[in-house]
Amino acid sequence: MLGIDILEVERIEKALKNEAFIKKVFTKNELEYANKFKNIASHLTGFFCAKEAVMKAMVDCKNITFLDVEICHSTLQNPIVNLKGKAKEIFDKNNYKSIEISISQTNNYATAVCIIN
Repeated sequence: MLGIDILEVERIEKALKNEAFIKKVFTKNELEYANKFKNIASHLTGFFCAKEAVMKAMVDCKNITFLDVEICHSTLQNPIVNLKGKAKEIFDKNNYKSIEISISQTNNYATAVCIIN
């Protein structure tokens, strides 16, 4: 299964002024990681796109929340997906074996693609 998403950084930059949005979409780990960089909004837009791409790649994404899909990084700094809650249940129920994610961002746009096997 394949999922892809693209978004303007400006949209997330505006949304970051809303504390409820931040708490609904990003985990503590994601916020800590993004805060290491000069352009925080660009990184968080990439995370948002990655979460959307993962949800689109799932066969049944009903009731999956943004917090059920956490974007982490390997020791080599490659993005990896940590599924929780309903997302993990659906992944296991469908006997998926792997999940791959790629994220790219500029000052203006972020995009992500996800492949689930």
